[in-house]
Amino acid sequence: MGVSYISLIDRMRKAAKLKNDSAIARTLGITPQALSNYKKRGEIPADLVLKFADMFGLSVDWLLTGEGEMYKSNLASSKTGGAAYAAEEAGSYGKTTAEGLAKITECAALTPDEIIYVGKLLKILRGYNKSAVAAIKYSIDTFSKASESAEEEIKKEGAR
Repeated sequence: MGVSYISLIDRMRKAAKLKNDSAIARTLGITPQALSNYKKRGEIPADLVLKFADMFGLSVDWLLTGEGEMYKSNLASSKTGGAAYAAEEAGSYGKTTAEGLAKITECAALTPDEIIYVGKLLKILRGYNKSAVAAIKYSIDTFSKASESAEEEIKKEGAR
């Protein structure tokens, strides 16, 4: 399960009302051959997807999956100046603390690659395959615990 780059390019063409892949390539500032090579390899650089989404005000999630709103919400783009951010409302799990807000802010700015993987992860988590959702959640919990344990060990070693 991954991003269908043929579908992604098709969504780009339709959203921007472009005639063909060559027009998409020109819009992105690359050669038609480069776009063709990306399609064949099944990968497109994240910065090109983000550039296209920004140029036409499209949702990156929609470009990647075809699901959700086609256009970015005005609220998100006005708050961030067009930059890509992910965050939750601070009060959604209980009391708002300064530490909680700091963690949200720390995780807010995403790199282009992180946006791609968050999109892929959301597609799985929002899908109908409950066993895949459970496996992803279990894996994330396991990696998170292992990472926290490793960080604690490093801190202990540094304190000695």
